[in-house]
Amino acid sequence: MTNSDGHSTVRIYGCPSPDDCDFAAGGAAELLEHVNTEHSGEYQQEDWPATDVAREEQYLDEDDSDEPADE
Repeated sequence: MTNSDGHSTVRIYGCPSPDDCDFAAGGAAELLEHVNTEHSGEYQQEDWPATDVAREEQYLDEDDSDEPADE
């Protein structure tokens, strides 16, 4: 990956487990292997994944449940 200055950048993928896993991967395939071996089945929990985007989506879903249904 190259930034706007033409320098190479490295992207690090942190483990999305809500169980405070400190694993970090250098690529999506490595992260997928980690999740499948170390967190097998955990992804079915309601609090998975523990990322800012997922938390925001869960928050929005909870807010929508308070709204009356359209008829």
